[in-house]
Amino acid sequence: MLTPEIVYGLGALVLLAALVWGMTQYKRRNRANDPVTERATRAEYDHPDTYQREEEKFRDQVRPS
Repeated sequence: MLTPEIVYGLGALVLLAALVWGMTQYKRRNRANDPVTERATRAEYDHPDTYQREEEKFRDQVRPS
């Protein structure tokens, strides 16, 4: 039977694993894409109705990580 202490401990381990995974993904990202994503975000917020046509241009500028 699962006691509250075991569930709490398992939850803490899952949370720790998720935090470690998120930190490693953040550290391994390709920082060369930051300006491209910033421009894409600004374009999407400034012109949401025309962004769909411009999205492919931004996707072509992204470098693989």
